[in-house]
Amino acid sequence: MPKHHAFVGCYSGFEPGQLGWVGSDQPGTGILPFVFDSDDGTLTPAGEVIAQASPTWLEPHPKGRFLIATHELSHHTGTPKGVGYVSSYAVQSDGTLQKVCTQHSGGWGNTCATFDRTGRYLLVTRYWEGGISVFPFDPDTGKIGKMTNSKNHDGIGPHPTRQSKPHPHGIHGDPVTDLVYVSDLGTDKVYQYALDTATGSLSARANVPLAPMSGPRGLAFHPTLRVAYVNCELDGTVVVCAIDDAQGLSPVQTALCYPSDFDGQGHPANFGQASFWGAEGCLSAGGAHYYYICRVHQSIAVFDVDPQDGTLRFANRHALVDGSNARNMTLTPEGTHLLVASQDANCVESFRIHPQTGALTLEHRQAAPSAADVAVF
Repeated sequence: MPKHHAFVGCYSGFEPGQLGWVGSDQPGTGILPFVFDSDDGTLTPAGEVIAQASPTWLEPHPKGRFLIATHELSHHTGTPKGVGYVSSYAVQSDGTLQKVCTQHSGGWGNTCATFDRTGRYLLVTRYWEGGISVFPFDPDTGKIGKMTNSKNHDGIGPHPTRQSKPHPHGIHGDPVTDLVYVSDLGTDKVYQYALDTATGSLSARANVPLAPMSGPRGLAFHPTLRVAYVNCELDGTVVVCAIDDAQGLSPVQTALCYPSDFDGQGHPANFGQASFWGAEGCLSAGGAHYYYICRVHQSIAVFDVDPQDGTLRFANRHALVDGSNARNMTLTPEGTHLLVASQDANCVESFRIHPQTGALTLEHRQAAPSAADVAVF
């Protein structure tokens, strides 16, 4: 099917300049519905905005019937400590969203929400409070149950502003085992846990230390190899890790994603307050190419992936719209396009992926105030 239901989440409820990492002066209002056409890469508005506070991470359930949206709240807009939410929506056949429930997340700064390999547990970060939470999820009704477990991290990193405390930014369940990986930007570690799928509790496993001031942000799994890619925000790198079913991640390569001569320090668009300000990374459908958002430089770095060991070789780079500071990007179901939420440029950019080289070609640009993430069904 060339046409799909697409949804764009945003930052909302802020005054220009109130959120130090958001340069947009056009706050959004919730989740924007679109029709995505994979024939020409266009996004067409398709109905009313679903009002919700800062749905900055949109996560489809593996079965494709439900959409999870975080409420990325923080003290910057007066939200009390300990307050946070995640919401579940049922995706109707006509592309409308029917709200199932909103569940208390245990704290603010819910920057990521993903599922374990069974699809029966929802895993959520609490960035500002330095912790993570686990919730049961009913794959038949879409209901999020009450929290079954939470963990808080300890420690700091060398960057005086960005790493004065733990900041779990991304959380991901291993697609093969019951291990759970948490990228903690504040402590330069990937925390590893084992999830008990009978009780929803987490038990700690050995942490994976990364380079000082690397700032791990998120993680992507290769579709066929036992390899994971940890995108690091503060040093502009991606760390390639081999995955052991029992021990978890083992770093084997670190690749710089920015141009070697790029200096982002002091750049007026660098709200990240470090030398680099990388965002999310993802793989092409078959895993032959890896993409990484270089904020401030306003580009996407494209890497070729070695089919044997998953290591990376820089291939090319594609420019994003001026002032992009893109936050997230999403591969479409057929794997033909990459949709990039260019937060500060208030739009979503649709790039066609060359099937052999992985190179990107801009096909469409759709207005979307303070766009933070995209989900496609």
